[in-house]
Amino acid sequence: MTYFHILMQVLNGLLSRDDFDVAIRFPIGIIPAGSDNSLVWTVLGIRDPVSAAIALAKGDFTPIDVFAVKWIQAGVTHFGLTASYYGFVADVLQLSEKFRVQLGPFRYVVAGLLKFLSLPQYRFEVDYLPSSLQGRSSESRPLAEKRHEQLSDDGKVRRGTQTNGRIKDDWVTRNGEFLGIFVCNHFCKPAQGLLSPVIAPKARHDDGSLDLILVHGSGRLRLFCFFVAYQLCWHLLLPYVEYVKIKEVKVRPVGSTHSGCGVDGELLDGERGAEWQCSLLPAQGRLLGQDPGAFN
Repeated sequence: MTYFHILMQVLNGLLSRDDFDVAIRFPIGIIPAGSDNSLVWTVLGIRDPVSAAIALAKGDFTPIDVFAVKWIQAGVTHFGLTASYYGFVADVLQLSEKFRVQLGPFRYVVAGLLKFLSLPQYRFEVDYLPSSLQGRSSESRPLAEKRHEQLSDDGKVRRGTQTNGRIKDDWVTRNGEFLGIFVCNHFCKPAQGLLSPVIAPKARHDDGSLDLILVHGSGRLRLFCFFVAYQLCWHLLLPYVEYVKIKEVKVRPVGSTHSGCGVDGELLDGERGAEWQCSLLPAQGRLLGQDPGAFN
């Protein structure tokens, strides 16, 4: 098992206890030893075991937002600290499990290439509640201007109407084909590699919001361009990539689209038509170690 799997078991064990208010106060210490140490590297600036052990010995702690991913139909909730994802990356995670023993960390590369060569189409319905950081909160817009927006496949925004005489909450809907959907709790900088690209450059682990990245469209060429741009940190400049800070998001696979969801390296495999809801629990986690940016 990687450290991420162990960490998620500890986190979900604490947050599932009856004495939640007491359990949540326990700080979690991490000594990175897995194939992906992005959490401790991004939040604490640590990527080697010795530095991590020293940070634990000092006894400082850093508050961190936690997010909850709920399979709505089954009522099952899973907690995470880094990201949840849907579409191509979730499919790669599922396929990689077949090569865990033989290939170790290299299994993700092999699974990614195989899935790329047999790339399916992914269709989703996505509803999200923008964060007030975007100036899209209910307080920041006049009552008469509150509308429910929908983006059709042709990219045009369509505005909804009132329901039962009351204006709906300021939710936004995106329907159509998506190569990937990422919901990030921090900017997710990988500890390995030369370029250290970040998927969500505006995200902070303690800013009280989640960062949603929608990669619209389909096809291998578009997916290839996205990953090349991601390695160069240019992916947000692509016209088919949408980036928004949110409080909550609901994702519904459509048709034959795989209903799986990845959460911090764990695959949650729902039944066909499973609907996922990802919401934020601000500052509900604590990591042992000092955030290097705390005094900046």
